[in-house]
Amino acid sequence: MYRVVLAALAALLTAAPAFAADAPPPGVGALDAALAPVALYPDTLLTPLLMAATYPDEVAEADGWLGEAGNAKLRGDPLTVALEPRPWAPSVKALVPFPVTLDMLASRAAWMKQLGEAEIADPARVAAEIQHLRRLALATGKLKSGPRLTVRDQGGFVVIAAADPAMVYVPVYNPALVYGAWAYPDFPPVFIEPPRGFEVSGADIETGIGFSVGFGVLAPLWNWAHLNWATGAIAVDTAAYNRINRYGPHEAASVWRHEAHGGGYFHITQDQVTPVKAPPAKGRHAVAAAKKSRHEAKHDTRHAAKHARVGKGALHKAKVARGHVPTHRGKVHVASDTRGTRRDR
Repeated sequence: MYRVVLAALAALLTAAPAFAADAPPPGVGALDAALAPVALYPDTLLTPLLMAATYPDEVAEADGWLGEAGNAKLRGDPLTVALEPRPWAPSVKALVPFPVTLDMLASRAAWMKQLGEAEIADPARVAAEIQHLRRLALATGKLKSGPRLTVRDQGGFVVIAAADPAMVYVPVYNPALVYGAWAYPDFPPVFIEPPRGFEVSGADIETGIGFSVGFGVLAPLWNWAHLNWATGAIAVDTAAYNRINRYGPHEAASVWRHEAHGGGYFHITQDQVTPVKAPPAKGRHAVAAAKKSRHEAKHDTRHAAKHARVGKGALHKAKVARGHVPTHRGKVHVASDTRGTRRDR
């Protein structure tokens, strides 16, 4: 029975109307329908989500990157370092430690586009409608503080925070029930089915709010943007923003604004990427490393002597003739070129 309910509700995904960038702003019904599945997210997750939705191509690329075997296993500092040269907005990078949320956006491109266009067109209106939805959820008794979420009134605005600042549980719920009777029958709310790792039993999603497994926050990418509920503006910690965007254009303004990212948003050469230092070897690994170092030093000495005898120019020509080195020169480019493709040259 529960699977039947999920299938019927998932069909609502295709019922939510799309609105193009050059079309008039969506009506309240269409906007509320699009915001319904994320309006009850903790503010620290909702804020980068709204910003990231304005860069759908980068979200899709980040989701694909995270799906690669080697990248999917990265955690902590190695993940931070791996994300540094990626040509994505800081808000997109902030979602990478939350694969459930990143995949939710990437796999529903039309819906993500709706969110992004609404945020660009009128952030104050988006903030106001999120507050409206939160009050509806409070009125039904579905939204309340618990072991995973803290809900409080702050200056007349409903603020939602993770109960544990270091751990985020992504809320999962049925908007058609959590908000009470839906006021816009022509615009049914978007329903996002429970993610993999959903903790609460199937029956509970029909009566309240469930949660995904917990995701530990990655401090360098976290809590650097805060939504002002009164105005809809997003305040940015510029120092944190620029650390995340180390190789890209730096932000001087303390209020975020969407900027179009075309092909070649920023272009990184290999010598600009900070190498990752390996931890010191221990035990038998240290002995092996020492032997390798002595071998390499001996090899380097012979190599230098050979250069002195033959001359760099002649040696280079000899290597080219044997096919040991490329005939071209230049730096390795690891970001997108002006056409938005990836290449090594």
